[in-house]
Amino acid sequence: MPTLADVAKIAGVGVMSVSRVVNGTRRVSPEVERKVLAAIEKIGYQPNEAARILKGTKSSVLGLIVPDLADPFFGACCNAIQEAAWDAGYMTLMAASGHREELERRETKVMVQRHVAGLLVVPIGSQNDHFLEAQKAGVPVVAIDRPIKHLESDSLTVDNLAASFRATQHLVDHGHRNILCVADDERIYTKEERVSGYCRAMREAGLATTVCLVGPMTGSVADQLSIALKATSSPTAIFAANNLVGVDVLRYLQRYSVRVPDNIALICFDDFSAATLVSPTITVIQQPVAELGQRAAQMMLERLKMPADAPPSRVVLSTQLIIRKSCGC
Repeated sequence: MPTLADVAKIAGVGVMSVSRVVNGTRRVSPEVERKVLAAIEKIGYQPNEAARILKGTKSSVLGLIVPDLADPFFGACCNAIQEAAWDAGYMTLMAASGHREELERRETKVMVQRHVAGLLVVPIGSQNDHFLEAQKAGVPVVAIDRPIKHLESDSLTVDNLAASFRATQHLVDHGHRNILCVADDERIYTKEERVSGYCRAMREAGLATTVCLVGPMTGSVADQLSIALKATSSPTAIFAANNLVGVDVLRYLQRYSVRVPDNIALICFDDFSAATLVSPTITVIQQPVAELGQRAAQMMLERLKMPADAPPSRVVLSTQLIIRKSCGC
C-alpha cells in the first residue's frame, strides 16, 4: 500500500508537505499542492482513516448512500455532493442501496464502522433505526430528496406536492379532463407527495383521479398503459411521476405510434437528457439537482460545526415547470 513517503518521492517534495496537503492542516504553495495531488492520483494513495481517528484527527470522509447510482437524478446529485465535499477538504465514500432496506441498513453500519464524519442519505425504508444508531454513535445524518421517517435529522427536499399540482393544473388548463398519473409502486415520500399534488389538482377541477402504479408487484409501464389506453374512457394526458417512468411511458407511446401531444399530452416530473432530443420535446418539472447536492453537502459541513443537540434544519427548494411541446403548448 502506498505511503506518504512514496507520494513525497513521486512529487519531489518533503513528507511534511504531503502531510499538510492530505490533512489540510497548513497551506502549501499551489505548485506543491498540484504536485502532491498528481502523485496521489498516480500511485493511488489512500489516507489511513483508522490511524487518523486513533491520533484524534477528525475524519475527512463523508458517507453517501443513494438508491441507485445509475439513475441520472441521483448520479448528478452525487456528483454535486462530491465536488462540494472535495472543495471543503472531504472525500466521499459512496454506496447504492438498490432500493433495498436491508442493504441500506448494512451499508449504514459499514459507514459508521469506517468512522465517516457524517452520513448523507436518500432514505428508502420506513423503520430507519439504523440511522438513529448512527446518530447515537456520533455520526450526523442529512437526508436528501426525502425526509427520514421517525428520525429528527437535517433534510433537504423539493416542493414535490406543489410542483405536481402546477403540472396537473397546466394539463387541465389545456382542456384535458381525463388525466392519468403514472407512478412507481414504491412507498416513498416523493411518490406520495407527487401523487397527492396530482390528486389535489384534479379534485379542485372537479375531475376524477386515475393513478396507475407500476413496478415488480403491479406490472410494467407497458402492461399498465396497454390496459389504460384501451379503456372506454381512455386518458388524453399523462402525468409521469419521475424521469424513469416518464422514459418508459414515452417509449411505449412511440412503439405504438401514439402521437404526442396530438393523441395524448405528456408531462414528466424530472428533466432528463433526451427530453429535448425527441420530437416533440418533453415538458418537465425540473429539479435543481446541482443545488440540491451542493446545499446538502453544505448542510452537512455546517452540522459538523454545531453542538450535537442543535435542532435539525429542514429546507425545501423550488422546482420549475419547463414548458415544451409535449403538453400541447
